[in-house]
Amino acid sequence: MHRVTVRTVFQMVAVGLATLVVGLPAIALGLLVPGQHRKGRIFRWVTRSYSRILLPVFGVTVDTRGVSRVDRNQPYVFMSNHASHVDSLALAVSIPHPLHWVFKKELSKIPVFGWVLLSLGQIMVDRRNAMQSRTALSNAASALAGNNSVLIYVEGTRSKDGKLQPLKKGGFHIALHSGLPIVPVRISGSHEIVPSGSLRVRPGTVVVELFDPIPTEGKTEADIPELMARVRDALLS
Repeated sequence: MHRVTVRTVFQMVAVGLATLVVGLPAIALGLLVPGQHRKGRIFRWVTRSYSRILLPVFGVTVDTRGVSRVDRNQPYVFMSNHASHVDSLALAVSIPHPLHWVFKKELSKIPVFGWVLLSLGQIMVDRRNAMQSRTALSNAASALAGNNSVLIYVEGTRSKDGKLQPLKKGGFHIALHSGLPIVPVRISGSHEIVPSGSLRVRPGTVVVELFDPIPTEGKTEADIPELMARVRDALLS
């Protein structure tokens, strides 16, 4: 049982207020503005604003490395590890592209937060329905325009011990279908800031590192094991 402190309560209240202040206008914009391209840019503004409000509240700083390895005008499939609830905040302020996040269906049921994801064209997958997930990923890849990119937690879920779990194939299918390069993204330090099962966010630094893009053009499903190995090697390097 984790003890709920005054600091934890303050953090939870801050999350609730930030979600309302940023989320409600975002839902309205998502319903009014057509096109995945525009929705991606709005979502980038939403996530960066949300993160810049909450990270100082939590006492968390983000050290971003390797941004020069990617072309800001080129779309990618960003594949990140996932060890903490603070990961999404760190990624939002680190990756310079408009992003379409892959998220599990259960998150869509969270008031305001889930509605933002749905209204702004993020990519919902049902982990119990492999066919639906693959179709959603393929449709999302087809709808990308400009430098709009995809971000996926490549392990499929959050690691409980902070160690890298086996990688899932979903993100690799979308990269092959779209022909987009894969950019491995390694997050470190976040598990210590918010351990699994804890509500409290401890002050600290999260390091987000982008690695060299891995080309997928001309690759087939037979190349997925090799691509998975290259991404895993980058995340463990």
